[in-house]
Amino acid sequence: MNRADFVIRQLRYYASVKCPHTIYIGDSSDKEDSEKIQNEVKRLGSSIKAKYYSLPSYNIWQAHYYLLTQVEEKYTCLSGDDDYQIPDSVTECAKFLENNPEYTTASGHAVSFRLNPHGVYGKLLRLADYHRGQIENGSAADRIVEYFNSYFVTFFSVNRTEQTKRCWKSSEKIPDQAFGAEILPSSLQIVNGKSKIIDCLGFIRQIHGQQNGLVNTFEWITKPIWLESYEKFEKIISDAMVERGGISYAEAREATRLGFWSYLQTWLAKDYRSTLSSKGLDKTKDSKIKVLKSTLKKKLPLIGKVYSAIKPFISDKKYLHYEVLQNSSKYYKDFKPVMDSFTGQIRNT
Repeated sequence: MNRADFVIRQLRYYASVKCPHTIYIGDSSDKEDSEKIQNEVKRLGSSIKAKYYSLPSYNIWQAHYYLLTQVEEKYTCLSGDDDYQIPDSVTECAKFLENNPEYTTASGHAVSFRLNPHGVYGKLLRLADYHRGQIENGSAADRIVEYFNSYFVTFFSVNRTEQTKRCWKSSEKIPDQAFGAEILPSSLQIVNGKSKIIDCLGFIRQIHGQQNGLVNTFEWITKPIWLESYEKFEKIISDAMVERGGISYAEAREATRLGFWSYLQTWLAKDYRSTLSSKGLDKTKDSKIKVLKSTLKKKLPLIGKVYSAIKPFISDKKYLHYEVLQNSSKYYKDFKPVMDSFTGQIRNT
């Protein structure tokens, strides 16, 4: 995929905040984009610690696993080319894991953003909270059920490098990329230990009009390779739970199935409603309310702005996407450099 400008945007951000961590770049782009990225790494020089690897024939799983084999540090986190890891948060999460061996993954809070127009640089169109999970059950079976009830990608968090490498290696023979390059290695971290949220801003993810051409859940589970991939996933997860002790294979498999069933019902329902809505066929009450809200925002934009401003004060819920924009917030100092990056104010660091 040719997205050199996203990689360059990210590298300039890390240089601007004096990131102390090594950045490992796995690049599958063509010669022209590859040269652009390499030239940028050279231009930034000692302002960042970056290691570049040209991997034009690698798929997602192969590229991630290869990079993990190159990592020299004890802790690691993965990131897309259009996402941002907050360096200070990475440091704090690594410290937490160093002192808490029963935890396998740690993360700060996260937000997602959309730009207008969609692309590398633009005006901030929308901010939203991006789910990260804290799972602290002592039982691996309980953790996996809770995890799939509220799924999140664990490798965007900070993890132990050697353990992460083993998780990715486990999915080598799975043909479906959704299982092999995300769901299995991500969920194995939860089988292996607990997940912690540190009270800081840790991860910022860009959302596009369509996320990399992903199919919806129904199309995914009706693919010919899906059942084979699921059966391998189920066995690997169940075996990992049995290996930790205190549970039979039948009990482990039941927990895996219950958890993944919850995952499927959530995403099937979500994608079904989304498809109906895109075709103008969703006539449910919730859909009508959404349409009404959208219409009011367009015709009476001031009302929408006022509601957005007062909502955090009339709710007990934490609205991180609101807090990161407030000068007085503890999260603002980490969000501001990222916002400067994607709005184009950091281009020639």
